[in-house]
Amino acid sequence: MFFFEKLQQIVVDEPDLCFIADRYKSIANGIARFYNHAHQRYCMRHHEFKNKCPEAAFVLEHEIDFEKWSRAYFLGNRYDVMTTNIAESLNAMLIDEREYPMAFIFNSIAKRFGEFFRERHAYVLKSKDNKIVPCAERIAIENMIKGESLYVKSVIGDDNQFIMFGIGSTANVNLLVKSCFCREYNLVKIPYAHTMAALRSKHGDEYDMSIYEYSLLMYKIEAYLLAYSESINVVPLESEWCVPEEILELTILPPLANTKLGRKKRKRVKGVSENFKSKRRNKYLICKRPGHKRTTCMNNNKA
Repeated sequence: MFFFEKLQQIVVDEPDLCFIADRYKSIANGIARFYNHAHQRYCMRHHEFKNKCPEAAFVLEHEIDFEKWSRAYFLGNRYDVMTTNIAESLNAMLIDEREYPMAFIFNSIAKRFGEFFRERHAYVLKSKDNKIVPCAERIAIENMIKGESLYVKSVIGDDNQFIMFGIGSTANVNLLVKSCFCREYNLVKIPYAHTMAALRSKHGDEYDMSIYEYSLLMYKIEAYLLAYSESINVVPLESEWCVPEEILELTILPPLANTKLGRKKRKRVKGVSENFKSKRRNKYLICKRPGHKRTTCMNNNKA
């Protein structure tokens, strides 16, 4: 609970906030107590449940509910690229630098992120004549091609709701709330094939210009350039620091900690689900087979 008390001072409780975690009761209790508007979902990885473990698939489908683990049924906005542990990402990026002084580590982080910002800003700047970023433009073009073979009809008296041909009597595409029965449009926020067919039915053959207004603002060139427009400054030299006198007079002791015996680990321990490189096994020179030596070789015993 102490963690969530401190976290609440930094992270605001809002509907767009999402916690992805394992099914630990303490985490669920903390979220329920301190974050009433945020969403909590479970992290499910590495599994093809129906093939490998039918019992687990049954629990996921009938007991946990799809909203807890399926992106298609998730109530909040969650995109297709998600880093669930930023600390591990930074550890991998700064595997050597973290042994150096703290100021050097912060400068390394600022330098790396500054390079990322400049690269991405320059990449989008080349396509400033477009209305959306290049990756979103490619997805929109592919969806337009897929939607050319589909047929929809609008609901009588409503030019924002459309029924897919041969699917049913309910509106399957709703342009007003930006939703589609396949939920591809809901998730990616770029008009999918079914939505493209609905836009073509509404705007005619020149519907391609209407695609941009039905895409999420996040994909617009202006929004992308604005996100990477700020500069990231490094920590200045200690001789240039301007520190108040009352801070300089303070005596700050290091925190109490139990020092463990043995050499400090530089690399983290891999999880049980991560791939390990197989160790090289020695071969016996006579029979050329691995895993044994001269005294245990069957060929020598037979001889």
